[in-house]
Amino acid sequence: MKSTAVFKIVNTIIRCGFSFFRYMRRTGLFGRPGVIILSSQEGANYGRTDLSQARTLINLRRLDLIKHLEMFVSSLARLLPPETSFVGCFACQGNSGHDVRYYGNMPLFISKLSYRRSAHHVELNPDKVSAILSRCGLVVIDMMELNGLTYFHSRKRIN
Repeated sequence: MKSTAVFKIVNTIIRCGFSFFRYMRRTGLFGRPGVIILSSQEGANYGRTDLSQARTLINLRRLDLIKHLEMFVSSLARLLPPETSFVGCFACQGNSGHDVRYYGNMPLFISKLSYRRSAHHVELNPDKVSAILSRCGLVVIDMMELNGLTYFHSRKRIN
């Protein structure tokens, strides 16, 4: 394996996480040109020109943590060219992605605190996410659950 390929794999795992990397390899999206990654930690610094040249847009912020989800997805979908892939993840309803441990019938106090600290938790499931993506002009190609998160691959419809 060439050093550039190894660097690309390691860089993707560092930026996206191993589960996200596995999902992208499974769907065949890894290694394609025109990939833009929207970080979950930093603000997005991409403009209309950048997004118009994208072939794949990867959103690392979980959808269930986005306050105005439909407005966010709709805004992105309007800027993307037709046939562009949009990839992301979310925690399903009843699975917040937090490690909740039980002692008897009561969750640990720490678990309750960490759950409450997630500011804008929206309860989602695959049907709800599919409906939101569809209303925004995206067609769901694939969904898969890995390690407590549901990953999805969608594509912008041709008008």
